[in-house]
Amino acid sequence: MKPETVITALQNVAAQQSAESSQRITYKLSAFTAARDTHAASMQELKEIDTSIERCKQERQTALSESAEAEQDWRSRFRTLRGNLTPEMKAEHSKRIASRELADEFTGLIAELETDRTRAMLNACSTGNKYLSAHDDAFTTYAGAEWAQAVNTLPAALIRAFLLRIRALEMKGDSAPQSVAIGELRDALSRQGSLYQFDMKQEPVLSVTGMHRPQITGVDMELLRSPAKRMMLARKLSENDGTKVEA
Repeated sequence: MKPETVITALQNVAAQQSAESSQRITYKLSAFTAARDTHAASMQELKEIDTSIERCKQERQTALSESAEAEQDWRSRFRTLRGNLTPEMKAEHSKRIASRELADEFTGLIAELETDRTRAMLNACSTGNKYLSAHDDAFTTYAGAEWAQAVNTLPAALIRAFLLRIRALEMKGDSAPQSVAIGELRDALSRQGSLYQFDMKQEPVLSVTGMHRPQITGVDMELLRSPAKRMMLARKLSENDGTKVEA
């Protein structure tokens, strides 16, 4: 069988493998975008809880300040009137008590929101890890498919030249002709690779995944990196409120 026939057969097999790889890549890319969107939703929920906590803290401080000011003013007038409670004084008394109670309500709400935040943080760490894993999966699947296709469809001219180079080195008495030829090929790839630039407008997959791992920000990084800490925290939350939390 002629070498050209063998090469053609290998290229046909590579074409079939490429079609199968395209299906896998499409699936992995869909999983990646779904994980990305899920994590974005988790981060939005965490952000909204943080905003609510900050607002409640400000409202609580306002209620405390108003209560303290009203308390001082009311007591001063109470002494001046020698205990004579006018309708106005009674109304102000009720108002200052209401302000104090409102501050207490905010204190309780903030505690509940902090628990919600812990739960949301755990969820964000979970979705963040799934997001990173889905990215790794999609990128490596695509890179592997591209590599396999390129290796399996090497131009016959390159293969021919490579074999001729090895033969020429053998004739010169080189002790490791194949290693020399491989080294020269590697150096050529390295030189050209350093000059190559990806055009993301022409990269339907890489334009989605990017060339780097996603940066996970806005979460507790120690919690993100430690499954053990997440499990401990999830168990603690479950024991406190009886609900199951994904770690």
